[in-house]
Amino acid sequence: MYLAALTPLVPRLDANEDHLNRAPRHRIGALHFNDRRAYHEIYTYGSTLVKDPGFYYGFMAHCPKGLVSTCDPEDAKKRRSLLGPMFSRRAVLALESTIQNKERSSIIDQFIALIEENYSSKSSSIQMALAYRSLTTDVITEYCFAESANTLTPGFNHPIQRTVQDFLKRIWIQRHFPFINSATFKAPRTLVQWLFPAFKSFVDMKAAYGHQIDGLMDNPSSLSDADHETIYHHLLSQKDQAIPSREILVDEAFTLVGAGSDTVGNVCTVGTFHALKNQIIGQKIIKELCEAWPDKDRPMDCTALENLPYLTAFIKEALRFSVGVVHPLPRIVGSTSTKIAGYEIPPGTVVKMSILFLHMNCDVFSDPYTFNPDRWLADDTSDMTLDLAPFSKGPRICLAWCELYLIFGNIFRKLNMKLQDEEVNQRIDFRQGFKSDHLVPYWHWEAYRLSIERSV
Repeated sequence: MYLAALTPLVPRLDANEDHLNRAPRHRIGALHFNDRRAYHEIYTYGSTLVKDPGFYYGFMAHCPKGLVSTCDPEDAKKRRSLLGPMFSRRAVLALESTIQNKERSSIIDQFIALIEENYSSKSSSIQMALAYRSLTTDVITEYCFAESANTLTPGFNHPIQRTVQDFLKRIWIQRHFPFINSATFKAPRTLVQWLFPAFKSFVDMKAAYGHQIDGLMDNPSSLSDADHETIYHHLLSQKDQAIPSREILVDEAFTLVGAGSDTVGNVCTVGTFHALKNQIIGQKIIKELCEAWPDKDRPMDCTALENLPYLTAFIKEALRFSVGVVHPLPRIVGSTSTKIAGYEIPPGTVVKMSILFLHMNCDVFSDPYTFNPDRWLADDTSDMTLDLAPFSKGPRICLAWCELYLIFGNIFRKLNMKLQDEEVNQRIDFRQGFKSDHLVPYWHWEAYRLSIERSV
């Protein structure tokens, strides 16, 4: 594993059980923390620490002008002000119909129908990691651009899925050799596809968004033709700020699709696996949904699903276990020293901490490597809630929560899913299941397959 090879940050996933020294560890000019106080002091919005350009230049070499790549605090603040309203709770609930619609077939309806039509026979099975990422790709593209990528096809093997997965598996190459990405964009596409065939889907995807953006920039009035508000309404209709360049718009679009599809898809993949592996968990979810949602043919909206305590507890545990971005994202201490976890840190020091340490902290989460939604039903969950940060603490989390309620609610209410026998017999816990760090975690069991039986 990359981290184990270069730093002692994640030498073993049972670090808390060994009660390792929680003082920061100095490695190649950076301090790696394993202290919950440090995480909140480093990453909470409003911190005076800034992103490490040396890391982000390579890490985001494929989208150097996107918000994630923006290291200057003032520039990042301005960009967030443009995109923030699109991902507020009010905006998300207003556009809930893009995921689930009462009047017409929605993306979630198409997903359910596709599974029932193609995977309900005894001889068929479905790989949920691909299926979920196809669903979340269509959700994020429809929500952000009013134009679904239409990846929901039998087999769930759309080129966009290959693009995102190929990119994540190459991320450490571009982290250390960022010039490769620059070369692929400057060279003729036919040459790139011949020299670097793995980059084909990546180049094609960015070209497609570039074509869409060219049309909008040439004819801004065409925004009024969209079915609903999109990110371009916010980025291209500013009165008090300069309109972002074409490169910024393309990079922002690509970043939103990659992050919005893979992170939520990963949570769905992890949560479904554990709900079906431990049948008691799955049965509790189904029982609660059936009682609250007696007529499954009538959609249940997100605000109603949010009131279901066990479903909420299950989603929180799925978020905790899926970890999100597992690799620590470095920040730099400014011109004056600052205190982090009680330590005086001098100016210019790079500091970082993995969310893995936050989510698997046995001082906050008892028996942290056990998937246990019941922990969230305790009287006091304030410390756990504070330390739950799978998507960091940014504003886009509102959309992710809405997606998870609607996806899990519909899937467990309308489909009767069963792990194939060989999957059930695999007794893999969190530490054994963790396979590799491609920025986000990958699991040994991620390719698990389900059979679909009669509807619930």
